[in-house]
Amino acid sequence: MLRTLILPLQVILVIMILVSNVLQGHTQTPAPEKTFKVFDATLYANKPDISQYGLLPITVVYPDSFGREWYRNNNQEVPARAVVQAVANEVQRKNSPVVLDIEHWRVWGEKRVIQENLKKYITLLQWMKDAAPALMIGYYGLPPLRNSWAPQLGATSGEYQGWMWGNDQLRPLAERVDALYPSLYTLHRDRETWKKFAAAQISEARRYGNGKKIYVFLWPQYHELSKVSAGTYLPEDYWRLQLQTAMELADGIVIWGGWGNNHRPAPWDDNAPWWKVTKEFLADGALTAPRPPDGIKVH
Repeated sequence: MLRTLILPLQVILVIMILVSNVLQGHTQTPAPEKTFKVFDATLYANKPDISQYGLLPITVVYPDSFGREWYRNNNQEVPARAVVQAVANEVQRKNSPVVLDIEHWRVWGEKRVIQENLKKYITLLQWMKDAAPALMIGYYGLPPLRNSWAPQLGATSGEYQGWMWGNDQLRPLAERVDALYPSLYTLHRDRETWKKFAAAQISEARRYGNGKKIYVFLWPQYHELSKVSAGTYLPEDYWRLQLQTAMELADGIVIWGGWGNNHRPAPWDDNAPWWKVTKEFLADGALTAPRPPDGIKVH
C-alpha cells in the first residue's frame, strides 16, 4: 500500500519541477537589448515631443556656450576653466550624452599645429570631466577627420594612407572620449559616393576606437558646402539609404538639423518627407538592431 502511494507522489514532484523550470525560463528570458540608438539633436522651433517614437535626448554644446566674447575674440585659446566647469555643471543636469561642437581648432596639416590644437581639445574635455565625472562626452566630427575624397580612391591610395596618418595623430583624443561621433553630412548627390564616404568614416573610427560606440551625425539636408544642392532636403530614398547604412555599420545615429537660413530655428513640419521616412525607419525595428561587426571593408 505504501509503495503504491510513493510512485504517484514522485510523478507529481517531477511534474511540479518541470513546470517550475518552464515558468522560470519564461519569466527570466530577457527582452532583446536595444543596442542601436537614435538621438534627437534637431533645433526646429515648436517641435513636439518626438521621444514617443524612440528618439533619445542628447546635448550638443556649441562654442558660444563658453561665452560669446570668447568665441568672437579669443577662440584660439581654451575657455577659462571656471567657465568650462560651469558649463559642465549645467549640462550634467540634463542627464544625457554630451557632444562638444568645437570645429575651429585645426587638427590637420602641420604636425606642430595638430599637436598644439589637440592639446586644447584634450584640456577642454578633461576640465569638463573634472567638474562632472559622470558625463559621457565626445566631440562632433572628430576623431576621425572628415574626408569625403580619399575613400573614393580606395584604401591603398596615397590619399587614403595620408588620411589614416592624420587620424592616427588624434589617437590621444580618441582614447579619452567616451564615444565617437563621425560626421556623415551629405556633399554629393551620388549615393554610392556617399556610401563609400560613410563606410570609410566609420571604419576609421572603429580602427582606433577601442570598442567605443560610434554614433554618426546625419542631416536630412545637403551640407552648405554642396555646390549644387546646398540647404535643400535629401530625396526620401536617399535619406532612407543613409539611415539604413548607419544602422548596418554604426551603433547609432544623431539626427541634426532645423537651423534656418536666417540663423534661427526653422519651423517644425510634421508632414516633412524626412520625418515621415524617419518614423517608418524607427517603426521597422531600427532600435532593436544588433550591434554591427567591428570589421568594415573599404574598397
